[in-house]
Amino acid sequence: MKTAGRSRRVVASVLTGVAIVALLALLPRAVGTSWSTVGTILGRVSFPGLIALTVVWIAGLWAHSFVLAASLPGLTKRRGLTLSLTGSAVANVLPFGGAAGTGLNFAMARRWGFTSGAFAGFIAVTTLLNVLAKLGVVALALALVPLAHTASALPLGQTTLLTVPVLAALGAVVWFLASPGAAERSGRALERLARLVRLKAKPTESIPRLRESILRIVRGGWRPMTLGMAAYLVLQLGLLWLCYSVLGTSLSLPVLITGLAVERLLTLIPVTPGGAGVVEVGTTAALVALGGDPAAIAAGMLLYRGFTYLLEIPVGGVTLALWMVHDRRRAVAA
Repeated sequence: MKTAGRSRRVVASVLTGVAIVALLALLPRAVGTSWSTVGTILGRVSFPGLIALTVVWIAGLWAHSFVLAASLPGLTKRRGLTLSLTGSAVANVLPFGGAAGTGLNFAMARRWGFTSGAFAGFIAVTTLLNVLAKLGVVALALALVPLAHTASALPLGQTTLLTVPVLAALGAVVWFLASPGAAERSGRALERLARLVRLKAKPTESIPRLRESILRIVRGGWRPMTLGMAAYLVLQLGLLWLCYSVLGTSLSLPVLITGLAVERLLTLIPVTPGGAGVVEVGTTAALVALGGDPAAIAAGMLLYRGFTYLLEIPVGGVTLALWMVHDRRRAVAA
């Protein structure tokens, strides 16, 4: 069974990698340009420009660490940054790697002395905040449509098709948090399901406790959560603007917000790890539809995703290696 499961994971990884490469290879052709033209534009990036991009990228990660620290009382911002980088590195490599990244973060949190209940509340709160933040950017972009005429990048029908399931899930979460009875009913339903699949779990007890944990975390940390997430989104927008600026391309603020909204929206679709391939093609096509130069738009988006997706893999991998060495030394000393 283990061999068969390992084989399936290998096949899924290979197929996912092929899909990502195919999508990225077709990116210039999809928007009417060529790789040679895109490469020429990317060659304009200067060393000071790369330094500036790196500083803004690190600042965004640091801002997000405030959200993580507030979501798990007792977690330092440095450790929050460690969780963010290592979890993203795993999630950006493996098919459906979000679960693997969460498992890794759980193991790290347990080594730091946090309980499984505290970590469950942390995952629930951070997931909810991330989804709300992405939908908030989409809502802002939709509000700008009448003023900036960006409807071609965010067609209302297609956007609704993507956001309705997410909004429905958020509605269920709000109902779950607002009503103690909803948590109890959810627990009973999950317990019946657990009996059917013969799992030794007691959701009737754990689900109401999870609800109380989430509410306690939000009440105690909503200010740093709100400010940290707002700063993170502003810095992400600034990074997107800077990616085009260092390439000599100017985009208006409404267009940049629309591009960020499309990028955030597409990351909600777990087709490939981190939305690789899908996000680049979809966001580039949206910005080209708003009148951008295809080669310049493609180059800027590849540069942006190089920081927000690709760079997180080696940096997260090195962070994980350092943590493992430090953890081993601490265990030996103990």
